[in-house]
Amino acid sequence: MTENSYIYSREEMPPTPGGRHMQQIEGEPGTISTRATQIEQLGEKMARAARTLELFADGTVGKGESFEAIREQAKEVHEDLRVAAARYRPSGAALGTYATALSAVQGSTDWRVTGARNAWPEVRDASWALSAAERDQDEFDRNEDREIEQTGTRPTTGSEQTTFDNAVDTWEMYWSGYDAPVETWESAYETACSSLERTNADGVKDSFWDNSMPFVEIMLDVLLVVGIVLLVVAFVVTGPLAMLAGVLAVVAGVLSLMGEIAKLNAGRGDWGSVALAAVGIIPFGKLAKLASLADFAQVGARFPRLSGAFRLGGSEFLEFGGELNAFLRTKIPDLFTNHGLNSQNLMRGLYMPSFLSQGNELVGGWAAGWNALAGNPQNLAEALGGSVDVMTDVMGILKDGGQKLEQWTS
Repeated sequence: MTENSYIYSREEMPPTPGGRHMQQIEGEPGTISTRATQIEQLGEKMARAARTLELFADGTVGKGESFEAIREQAKEVHEDLRVAAARYRPSGAALGTYATALSAVQGSTDWRVTGARNAWPEVRDASWALSAAERDQDEFDRNEDREIEQTGTRPTTGSEQTTFDNAVDTWEMYWSGYDAPVETWESAYETACSSLERTNADGVKDSFWDNSMPFVEIMLDVLLVVGIVLLVVAFVVTGPLAMLAGVLAVVAGVLSLMGEIAKLNAGRGDWGSVALAAVGIIPFGKLAKLASLADFAQVGARFPRLSGAFRLGGSEFLEFGGELNAFLRTKIPDLFTNHGLNSQNLMRGLYMPSFLSQGNELVGGWAAGWNALAGNPQNLAEALGGSVDVMTDVMGILKDGGQKLEQWTS
């Protein structure tokens, strides 16, 4: 026998033992499953397309001029497409798993919700009837206690209790079984959400190189412009500005090489660009001056880090620094004898504009400009080496500039 209570007389059903309000779980498992399959299939197609574009990009397939027009674009697209494929495939799988769980919970709860909703009015009505019968019984008992004369026999609640018990049993059959399948569905829902979040936020993280690409590409664009300006300055002017252009060209060359390596690691570059940038920092003109092992040893003593073979740490820096120090000695004779390093560097910064503004002259012709770019060679070997230096710089600018022009016009 179920004890009657106010909870059975309310308009709304009480929460389930798990504290849930009975309701049908919304959603279309078939639609979600179909969409999940489409997403997975799209991910597979993206993966295959990314692989094909990668083969175009590295020259494995697609020979001839007709493919060259799309090769550069394939280099930029295939890695992004690969990342998208890696996101789509697990996302589709997560949605497919959730669609299965949704179908299962709807199959287990829809009929319970319908049954409980249909049974609840009977419970409520039986509760009211039982309460009314109990009040009549209580009133009869009070009158008996007061010795008030009454007609008829004492009211009973048996039939009302039986009706109430049956209604509650029927309702509880639906109501009490609601929590278990919903708990399974809630767990599947959380798993699907977590899987999607991991896939799109944590599970497929862009690498360090991917994250650095915006900066690297902007840096390479700036270096392209800087390279053109420095080439023009070195071709037109001699003096401190030309020496500064040489120093900056060394830095720009090394940064360009680092940028091309970064693009290659991110899947957006190519070995040809890396090789051209690497060759561009090798000073062939200087190497031609190392005519003997004694000369090489002497240069190695002056430049212990790279033995004078590369521009980084090479003579441009020492030549520029030597000329700047000589200029400072004319302004502050005791700077390098009576002052510390901090004061010396401070004076270098303060007097730099004055140093760069004096002693600059026009080269005076195409031949002189070429010689200046080639490092003022003194013999055929130096001229050949210097010419290679100039050509690699020009080829790098033409290659990068041509690619940018093609992007801007496409």
